Amino acid sequence: MLCNRILGTTHHGTYKKVVDVPLLREELTARSIRCIARDGVEIEIDVYEDLQEGDIVAETDFNVYAVKIYVPKKKPAEAPAPKFKSYL
Repeated sequence: MLCNRILGTTHHGTYKKVVDVPLLREELTARSIRCIARDGVEIEIDVYEDLQEGDIVAETDFNVYAVKIYVPKKKPAEAPAPKFKSYL
């Protein structure tokens, strides 16, 4: 699915099911992005504006595809093995 303009925003409400399009914060200012929505649809975004969370980038009869900022979870750092001092 191709997006070449922002169709609206979800902040004012919508009567269709909203499907998230997860983007990293760095990708919001990119001009050409290819990503996969939560329902598996591939979307190519080619806009010359900065995207914001909630912007509707594509629309079908039953769904609207809106930008969602994705923050990856950090992997827990491995705990170092405790070191014991030997006083003997």
